[in-house]
Amino acid sequence: MILRGSVIVLSLLGLADALYFTFAYYGRVRKSRWVPQVLCAREGSSCVTVVQTRYGSVFGVPNSLLGILYYVLLAFWAVTGISARLTIQINITPYVITLTDLLIAAGAGTVALGFYLIFALRRILHTDCPFCYAAHAINLLLLVLLVIAR
Repeated sequence: MILRGSVIVLSLLGLADALYFTFAYYGRVRKSRWVPQVLCAREGSSCVTVVQTRYGSVFGVPNSLLGILYYVLLAFWAVTGISARLTIQINITPYVITLTDLLIAAGAGTVALGFYLIFALRRILHTDCPFCYAAHAINLLLLVLLVIAR
């Protein structure tokens, strides 16, 4: 119960972060009063600028939109406890893939992408982005919790 509760809390934090970046991506953060200035709310800040680079999207889709989908799926999994199974038969051997397995694979992908994006932030863009670091830390913690839940 504590494990799933932790996943819910981290998913909601990640969702809030992803929503912020989605607003930033679509230019809805400029001069906003709803986000304190210390948290990158101003035009030209590192957080707003980062989403406007080529590192702000994967295959033309903003990273934050993919994040929203990921965090909603994680929260759904944690709240419902559903462990849907898909059986795939290759030759005569059946393989069972669960929703947890798919979430672990997605989590591993987000963590791997996160390491690359942190490298890009530090070495290529030469900038800091507190919300980016928070999202990557959340993704790492969620992956650890998913592996433990497995």
